Amino acid sequence: MTVNELMSSVHSIAKEKGWYEKERPTLEAHMLMVSEIAEATEEARHSHPPVYVRREGQIIDDPALFVQGEKPEGEAIELVDAMIRIADYFGSKGWNLEELLTLKINYNKTRSFRHGGKKY
Repeated sequence: MTVNELMSSVHSIAKEKGWYEKERPTLEAHMLMVSEIAEATEEARHSHPPVYVRREGQIIDDPALFVQGEKPEGEAIELVDAMIRIADYFGSKGWNLEELLTLKINYNKTRSFRHGGKKY
C-alpha cells in the first residue's frame, strides 16, 4: 500500500464512522493530533510495553495472544493514532501526503549536520 493509498483508506474509514458529518475546525484537528502524541508520552512515562492489550486486569504484550476485537494500547499504538489523525487530515484537505513527505525528506537531506543549533 502506498502512502496515499493509506491516507485515502484512513480518511474513508473516518467518513464511514461519522467523523465528517460536520466540518471539524482546523485547530481542533491539530490538537487531536497533539493529544495522541501526549498519550504516547504517558504510555512511555508509565513504562508500559509499546503494544499491549488489557485483559481481566492483566497486560498482555505478546501480539500472538491478542484476541480479535481487543483494543491495542501502548506508546507505539498512540503514535500510530497520531499518524492516522495526520493522514485523515491530509485526506480531508485533499493534500498529497506522499508528494509532500518526499518533498520534505529531500529538503532535509540538504541540511547541515544538526542544523539550526538546537539542543534537541
